[in-house]
Amino acid sequence: MRAISKSLETLLSDIYEDGDVSMEEFKSLQAESDRRWEAVVRELGPNNTLLTFQSAMDVALHLLHLSVIHIKNQELTDLGEAIVKDAIVAQVEAVRVGAELSLKQLRVGPNSL
Repeated sequence: MRAISKSLETLLSDIYEDGDVSMEEFKSLQAESDRRWEAVVRELGPNNTLLTFQSAMDVALHLLHLSVIHIKNQELTDLGEAIVKDAIVAQVEAVRVGAELSLKQLRVGPNSL
């Protein structure tokens, strides 16, 4: 796994500790992730790509929530529910893998040439 700050590691550990993520925990992590991205913008200056990325992540999470509400109101079989859960996990994992690939582009730390 990629190196992350101790504070982020602790926050994630606390969230996943009981195996049941609450809305409060989600909102806490979302606020913390926004705070950390705002630090990137302060460090590097306001850049349209940086600002749009943060907005896109917020929109993606909102659309995920709306999609699940829509799906929840459908008549799903057990197989249909399994297909939906698998597809959502695949979408989220694509973001994680994309992040890993993108982080390899940084020129500091263990990825430096």
